[in-house]
Amino acid sequence: MARRKNMKRRRVILSNTFHLIRENGMDNVSLQMIAEKSGISKSLLQSYYPHKAKLTNDIIRNLFNTLGQQVNNYDMANSNTPYARTKAFIYTIAILGMHDEGLDRIISEAFVSNATLDNWGVMLNDWINVDHLFDDVDVDEDELETGIAFVTSGIGRLYHDRKKYHLSAEALADYATSALMLSFLHCSSREIDQALKEGHEIIESADIEVVHRAIDMMFDEGKGIFS
Repeated sequence: MARRKNMKRRRVILSNTFHLIRENGMDNVSLQMIAEKSGISKSLLQSYYPHKAKLTNDIIRNLFNTLGQQVNNYDMANSNTPYARTKAFIYTIAILGMHDEGLDRIISEAFVSNATLDNWGVMLNDWINVDHLFDDVDVDEDELETGIAFVTSGIGRLYHDRKKYHLSAEALADYATSALMLSFLHCSSREIDQALKEGHEIIESADIEVVHRAIDMMFDEGKGIFS
């Protein structure tokens, strides 16, 4: 019973933090604001989350996990290569941020912070490993991990400057996927072209409104959460 109550309160805290950050940006949300919105004292909040960084990291982990689940549900996702699914994943992050000002605050600030930027890379690796994306592909695991770290940093910078360079979500996904495949996984031009084409097919099968609703509901009762 105590554990269930503990998780229920964590769910409420995470949900309220997510909505506050979405409305105001990470820098403009304090632990006191989160505590007040959650109907608890700041000291009780800090017994669950001593620092805001832990809270924001958990928000990003849950967002990332939800996005990964949704990409796996795209109609064409399981019939294409892991490279194509990687493109679809990056596209999904970018398109959501470009069309939702609140999510853009979270995604942009996550890409700016070194701590959360590292987490993006770790979580992308976790998504790849949990779903066994590259199990049937001959790749060097160390090069794959290095490539993901490189691509995560690069795509964060491009996402931040996307208006300056007039970049669409798919263009960002194409740059990231191509860089990973060419520079780290030593794929041929033909393989890259094929992966980008298949990635486009996955994107075409996607219903971003469904993804959006999943994000809105990711802290609802009954949903599995990271905390």
